[in-house]
Amino acid sequence: MKKVLFDGTAMQGSACTVFHGGAEYAKFIFRESLRRGFNFDVVVNDRMVSDKLIEHLLCQSKNVCVYHVNSIHEIYVLIDKNNYDVFYSALPYDYTDYSAKAKMIGVIHGLRSIELPWDSYRYKYYNNVLTSLIARVINYLPFVQKYLFKKYWKKTEKLLKIENSNFITVSEHSKYSLLTYFPHLNASSIQVYYSPFSLESKKIGSKKEKYFLLVSANRFEKNVCRVIESFDELISENRLEDYNIKVTGCGNQPFFSKIKNRDRFFLRPYVSTNELEELYSNAFCFVYPSLNEGFGYPPLKAMGYCVPVVASSATSIPEVCGDAALYFCPLEKGELKNRILQIVNRKDLREELISKGTLRVKLLLQKQEFEIQSKLDWIFNNE
Repeated sequence: MKKVLFDGTAMQGSACTVFHGGAEYAKFIFRESLRRGFNFDVVVNDRMVSDKLIEHLLCQSKNVCVYHVNSIHEIYVLIDKNNYDVFYSALPYDYTDYSAKAKMIGVIHGLRSIELPWDSYRYKYYNNVLTSLIARVINYLPFVQKYLFKKYWKKTEKLLKIENSNFITVSEHSKYSLLTYFPHLNASSIQVYYSPFSLESKKIGSKKEKYFLLVSANRFEKNVCRVIESFDELISENRLEDYNIKVTGCGNQPFFSKIKNRDRFFLRPYVSTNELEELYSNAFCFVYPSLNEGFGYPPLKAMGYCVPVVASSATSIPEVCGDAALYFCPLEKGELKNRILQIVNRKDLREELISKGTLRVKLLLQKQEFEIQSKLDWIFNNE
């Protein structure tokens, strides 16, 4: 078995962002690696914030040696000093200058910055007047948008050209996006293993209520502004009686102040894990309008609670959701309104989506269980 150093910094966060998708992915791989008896060491950064549960696991794991560093350079020194064969990182984006001798195995979660360098609605998410104005001007400056694309492309290319490296990605969409934008890549060197997810949360007594659920409203790539505008228009037209809209992840984005039917929208900046589970469990419908995803967990969570899903047709989302979602073009508000009206008025469609959603989650959990050992073998025994 190879001598492996696990990048524990990928499980850490900052004071502002303790939890994020990449860290949750890294934690899952870490826990499964321990549970299945793989031997490896871990490196963490003392300047970053650690999950208390992960800290506890590290303390309890007698066969895992934990190294503490304060910089990326110190990680490279550690790798060479201890003669590791493999350096595994679930978030390799900061290692574009990788210089250690060990093979680096990294996880590419998607190419959002390349596939979506800009969106015309981006200015609506900035509360600062000057920043919003600049973003609005950029809408009319395609050369600036092209510059942003090139900037992100160059950074990713530098990562992908690291000698003695292999990469895992989380969907077929993401793999072929890599092959599209970086033709020099060898398809056989990119392994696809779906992002792991868990639906082990406590089953909450479901009492379905008449509300649509939206999450992550403060990020332009999640596209919530267009959806809120669409719901607001339907309510003003008296075509969405008795239904409310609950939104999480709300900051001080200016588009919230423009809602005309404010009494029908419930905006929450932050909710606890238990509150979020309840929101999913009791929703009439979950709407996922994202402009770009490398994988996309939230629809699966909704399906796990027997909630029908209306989802964007962009990037990896159809691959993940299969035939268990009602799709729409995320840039077309008219198409979204069409789907909302269908969900409200067609009981047969709702029941079909709920049934297909339950089967979809079961299928992906089975696929995950089948693949996880293969994924870990590839990491720890990679030639």
